Amino acid sequence: MWQLIKNVLIYTPEPVPETDLLIVGSRIAAIGKGLTLPAYAEGEVIEGHGNKLVPGFIDAHVHICGGGGEAGPASRTPEIQLSQIIRAGTTTLVGLLGTDAISRSVSELLVKARALEEEGLTTYIYSGAYQVPTQTLFPSLREDLVLIDKVIGAGEIAISDHRSGQPQLAELEHLTAEARVGGMLGGKAGIVHLHLGEGKRGLEPIWQILSQTEIPITQFVPTHINRTDALLGQGVEFLKAGGHIDLTAGCDDFPQELQVPAVLGMLYKRELLSHQVTVSSDGNGSMPIYNDAGVLVGMGVGSVDVLWRDVREGILNYGLPIEAGLRVITSNVATVLRLARKGMIKIGYDADLVLLDEELHINAVWAKGKLMLKDSQPIVFGTFEHKENATT
Repeated sequence: MWQLIKNVLIYTPEPVPETDLLIVGSRIAAIGKGLTLPAYAEGEVIEGHGNKLVPGFIDAHVHICGGGGEAGPASRTPEIQLSQIIRAGTTTLVGLLGTDAISRSVSELLVKARALEEEGLTTYIYSGAYQVPTQTLFPSLREDLVLIDKVIGAGEIAISDHRSGQPQLAELEHLTAEARVGGMLGGKAGIVHLHLGEGKRGLEPIWQILSQTEIPITQFVPTHINRTDALLGQGVEFLKAGGHIDLTAGCDDFPQELQVPAVLGMLYKRELLSHQVTVSSDGNGSMPIYNDAGVLVGMGVGSVDVLWRDVREGILNYGLPIEAGLRVITSNVATVLRLARKGMIKIGYDADLVLLDEELHINAVWAKGKLMLKDSQPIVFGTFEHKENATT
């Protein structure tokens, strides 16, 4: 199947004047003005009307098997469905476990990732969960990274949080060394995706590891770094030292200055919004609310929709250029996680694309060349989804 998208403003994520884009199969085959379909090709011409065509979004933190459980069995969130992800403009995602590694497992995570891949997306997973020593499929994390194609790192490993396994420094060092060597042997990023809680230690355990081992700072990707003022300050110093930081979208109960739109605007104005900054949704995970005594007082479910919602608000209201906003959910993520043919609009890359209208709302989504969403509505659904429920 050939598809020719005409008259679009392409963001690679860098802006390109109005032009055309040709999809052949699952790849981007040509970019240029005045493209036409050859006479022998079976295909479709899609008029872009001068709208913006951008790379498909990469969400590196999604609880695809569900999360939660902190308030007992009934508080476990359900598995995510394909249409939820497509509506969000996400074409590539990384699944992970959280607090619950008892009723959830890495094997369940892997199977769900393969299911979403069969349904049209690109998926990866982190091996492990909050606790250290952490859950893996093979006896060691190193084996998971070398032998399982979808495993690209360890996560979500919790530190500075009352729900973590309170890992000793030596345990974190060993885990990170396993991730690094396993990544090298398996040709993967081998990163350690760290959950940061509100604990007073913050990033201090990571600084200690960096000061007394040979492990490079880029081996860590701390997330939820916009959780508190103090943690965000530490994250900025971590960024300046050459490290990666991941911001969490959808934190509507946070002070405005800690929410993703404002933080992205701040980093851009301070010239700190480099390729080392990413944003993820924490989608489909539980959103527990604790009081000062650590008692659970409320529970919600995270949405993958907040990824573009928050970046879009940063563009519209916080002076963020479109290309700068796009990088944190496309090319930056692909670079940090070493994802081949992802995160950019480029000849030979996977045709993961999002068409945005004049107000930057998601109008259409292609995943590996297949049109998944049209006129802002999913047209492809998961195996057990009911169409009437998926569109509400």
